[in-house]
Amino acid sequence: MQQAIQHLVTLAQALGKPIDHDGLAAPVALIPDGVDIKSLEHLMHAPTRIRQKITVLDADSFIAYVNRFATPATAVFCNGPEGRTFSAVVDYHQPGLPAWSDHTATYCCPITVEWGRWKAGDRKRMDQASFAEFVEENVKDIVAPDDNATAPSAADMLEISRTLEAKKNITFRQGTRLDNGQVQLTYNEEIDGRAGESGQLNIPEQFFIGVKPFLGGDAFCVPARFRYRIVDGRLQMWFELVRPEKVLEEAYNAVRTKIKGAINEVPLYEATR
Repeated sequence: MQQAIQHLVTLAQALGKPIDHDGLAAPVALIPDGVDIKSLEHLMHAPTRIRQKITVLDADSFIAYVNRFATPATAVFCNGPEGRTFSAVVDYHQPGLPAWSDHTATYCCPITVEWGRWKAGDRKRMDQASFAEFVEENVKDIVAPDDNATAPSAADMLEISRTLEAKKNITFRQGTRLDNGQVQLTYNEEIDGRAGESGQLNIPEQFFIGVKPFLGGDAFCVPARFRYRIVDGRLQMWFELVRPEKVLEEAYNAVRTKIKGAINEVPLYEATR
């Protein structure tokens, strides 16, 4: 009984005063109101451990951060092409040594504006004016691979879009596939309400875009199929990206290979935290 009383007296005398203990990383104080315990770590010269969670915007920054702070306990986790997230835990657990895991860096493979625009327009049917506007706004992304002689150049696509934009009163009659794989559209153009002019417009079967799916990542050449329908004499046009999910998978694998080869001895695990 006497020992318990003495213990209470000691606690009472310590109210509001710093208490150091061998098991504590930082001194604490007993606060009279509610007899609470408050850490005094914020009054020390430096924190007892790093507590930091950051999100980086490109793979190079992620690699640089990991290499700067890595310790034998550091581990990196990635959750595959679907999640596309890399997480580094600088103060991770070791066998028999649990840790706080308070110091982390995350890279979420953010999508570029360019890829976002093409993905948003994928399989979206457009009238002539809308299609022309879309092509003109994104013409810098259109490329002609050296190994594909029939691929239209950016200039070709720009010319097609301008032609479509200029001919506002056109009635399309039919589409014929040519030997080279292009589609030839036969149309009738009305001028000032008088007799029209007949003509032909050649449209390639597919074109290619060269874009970076991820911010700071590698660029990929992505094929896009041309699609069209003639509805009530009016032309609807759109494009279909060829296996865009495969493009993201390849882009993720390229990032994974880059990070794995640059973080030295830090282990990388396919896992979800």
